[in-house]
Amino acid sequence: MLTPAMLGDSIPVPLPPRLADVVDRFVALGPTVTRRDAISILASCELEIDDVARFVEESPHGYARRRIARTDAFEMLVMTWKPGQGSVPHDHAKSLCALRVVRGRLEETRYAPATDGLVDASTHGLASETEVLVDTSEHIHGLRNPIDAKETLVTLHVYAPPLPELRRYAPRPDGSALASVFTRARLPSAPTVAIIGGGFSGTMVATQLLGRATVERLPMHLLVIDRQASFAEGPAYRTADSRHLLNVPASNMSAWPDRPSDFYDWARARDPRVEPSSFLPRKLYGEYLRSRFLECAARATDVVSAEVRRDEVAAVTRTKTGRYRLEVSGGTLDADVVVLATGHRQPDDPLARVWSGSRARYVEDPWSSLALTAIRPDESVLVLGSGLTAVDVLLSISKQARKAPVIAVSRRGLAPERHAHARLTPLDPTPWLDPLLATRGGPSTRSLIGALRKAAREADDWRPVIDGLRPHTARIWKSLSPAEASRFVRHARPFWEVRRHRLAPEIGRVVDEAIAADTFRSVAGRVRRAEADHEGVTVELCERGERTSRSMRVHWVVNCTGPGTGPNLVPVVRSLVDGGHLELDALGLGVITGRDGRAVANGRESYDLLVLGTLRKPELWESTAVPELRVQADRTAQLVIERIRRDAAL
Repeated sequence: MLTPAMLGDSIPVPLPPRLADVVDRFVALGPTVTRRDAISILASCELEIDDVARFVEESPHGYARRRIARTDAFEMLVMTWKPGQGSVPHDHAKSLCALRVVRGRLEETRYAPATDGLVDASTHGLASETEVLVDTSEHIHGLRNPIDAKETLVTLHVYAPPLPELRRYAPRPDGSALASVFTRARLPSAPTVAIIGGGFSGTMVATQLLGRATVERLPMHLLVIDRQASFAEGPAYRTADSRHLLNVPASNMSAWPDRPSDFYDWARARDPRVEPSSFLPRKLYGEYLRSRFLECAARATDVVSAEVRRDEVAAVTRTKTGRYRLEVSGGTLDADVVVLATGHRQPDDPLARVWSGSRARYVEDPWSSLALTAIRPDESVLVLGSGLTAVDVLLSISKQARKAPVIAVSRRGLAPERHAHARLTPLDPTPWLDPLLATRGGPSTRSLIGALRKAAREADDWRPVIDGLRPHTARIWKSLSPAEASRFVRHARPFWEVRRHRLAPEIGRVVDEAIAADTFRSVAGRVRRAEADHEGVTVELCERGERTSRSMRVHWVVNCTGPGTGPNLVPVVRSLVDGGHLELDALGLGVITGRDGRAVANGRESYDLLVLGTLRKPELWESTAVPELRVQADRTAQLVIERIRRDAAL
């Protein structure tokens, strides 16, 4: 039987009998729901609109989702679609999706993936009231209430297991065509360059390579392999939430090191109201990167071929001929040069050893945006971590006015600082920094922080002091002894991060309003125990400075502790480490690299295995933001071209 603990509302309200019967039948299936089970239950039930009326909720921002029930095995929702509202192309990775049309007509469009990373519409269909549709996990489709519909569409959806995120795909714009570089056969003389990862770093290396190879007419086959559905969107730019803003002004977000206003010009062409100081929605940035890549691809010379492949590289090994062999689903691929641009590691699970019970109320990956839509405004949330990701979660679950609190708990309870409303000129730190770095044996963490605080006091604002340090960060990091680098990571890093990576001013105002309304607060402490059921989670929280814990009950727990560290490696990086082609650093920040990101193993630099992005933190410290990554992408492409040019001359 359905218990009140499974209901989505914080105060359980009995379901109408026919709807309760549908939920009970799914509960009775146990831990596994098959395609046949879902069709049988949804097709045989006699649901009418009155049975789901309490969950019908129109939204001006897009189709609305209301949760009916959620267990570890399945989630059931009612979706409401006004005429013209629809979903983007998506799949249901590793989840079964079954739906029944309760009222109206549902338009379904199926899509086929193309070799440039986009998807093309292939078939269209309509489903009427009482019809049931079932999608296995990896079909790509989009759903819509036709724009000429006379009534609101209402559908009942079941995902088994619960779907954390819709994997969104980028559809081909009207009037555009697949560029010939993606249909051209690889020339026998063309070396293959494999880029593993399709976020900012991978996309811009690919874009730079297409442009350089075209200018020099160098034969090349470019292979970009990315496990994400939508190419050019790492976790930061994959969000569909327009309230998630870039934390750098538009004027400093160009993807090109030699075209400083490129992103601003692109954004202003779309919206003349954009200013250089504007903090724009992050979802726009993925579109920008993709557009620049496809523009370069359209101009590619006839000796260049390319493919964007949706896949995950399980391992990379060396062949007897000296090439690299990449293991992907269904086979292997060979490459002459490999570029690692894998981005941030998946988040660690900080509660792995202290959690017990159902995990239905634990959002382990905060970038799984769909999971957050299940959190109601009247449900309390404990967020693990208090940085930028925690703020993103707050924004996502506060589209409606919150009635229940969001509590962010972290070791020190530090919250991100904010950008100034007016642009400040960075201050040159060399007068005080150069003597400090010249100290015999290098500076200590204590002396570095002390000098930084003194400079901030003298400037009356710490922001231009921190901004002035940006060009010198790698030099400072390299000046620290191993012991001092370890000390900085353990003790000073959190204080640096909250000042270095800041909130847009308008986001800061939203956070301030939530604090004032007592719907958001930060706590310094740690969770000692978490015991969960389908209704919520009981946690034991020990606040900093206290010896005893206090028990609190929340509806949800969301992990916002940030990218994983230490041995938490993606399979491809682990295989290269195990194979002796990469070495991990002592602090667990990434891998050892030499000049310009060349991989280092056994004291030797590689000229055909290149690394960029967050994996280079051991060498550079700052290796996550666009101003640094665009330079890395440019230099990586240059090194690859030099390698191809040299091999062609042999």
